Amino acid sequence: MKSNNSSTDTGSLIFETLKNELLELRIKPGQEISESELCGRFAVTRPPVRAALRRLSDIGLVEIRPYYGTYATLLNMDKIYQIIHMRILVETKVIQDYIASNPDDFELEELEHNIRLQTILLEQPQVDYTKFYNLDNSLHSTWFGKAHCSDIWDIIQSQKIEYTRFRMLDFVVTMKFQEMMDDHAKIVSAIRKKDSESIPSLVGIHLNNGLKRMGNKIFTEYKEYIIPPKDTEYWTEYNSKYYK
Repeated sequence: MKSNNSSTDTGSLIFETLKNELLELRIKPGQEISESELCGRFAVTRPPVRAALRRLSDIGLVEIRPYYGTYATLLNMDKIYQIIHMRILVETKVIQDYIASNPDDFELEELEHNIRLQTILLEQPQVDYTKFYNLDNSLHSTWFGKAHCSDIWDIIQSQKIEYTRFRMLDFVVTMKFQEMMDDHAKIVSAIRKKDSESIPSLVGIHLNNGLKRMGNKIFTEYKEYIIPPKDTEYWTEYNSKYYK
């Protein structure tokens, strides 16, 4: 029994380690993942490695190709466009509902404190993009929570494997953290001013800015990372209204 528990713990360690590396693009989309190399790296036999890879396959981070190997999944641009579209619709309404609830100064301070932490982080000689990602997530989750929509935020989090990796690609390639923080600050300012009418535009711009920053690099320099959308023209036109 002790051996089984140890094997389970090892498999979970391998799963969590690889999951973080895949989400943070330390393992690149399309990159082959060698079972034998993982066995050597973690000093284990194949069963816990295979169990971890199966779990990663179940959540869409790796593709197991029998007789060929295991590969980090590519970024599906159709899913990314649609997740962004969904978030604009949902998050706009959530923030507007939060504004309508008349948040007090203590709640607003929580949002503004997050912005100050982002500011401090950006003043460092080298920005830790994983810390910025966590602060970003924390800010968004706060207004979902205040609007009694924490479960909706959890659903969004569970469905956004491609989008998370796309955001990391944006972080690593463009490094325009100041622009991202400015977007956050504008949304928080609108919440304080109870400016509900500006929220659709601010949220739309913020959530589409990653696509704007990456531009054609997605389809040129990083084309090996992606599955192209079925209708690029449609999404380009749809998103263009947020680029003005």
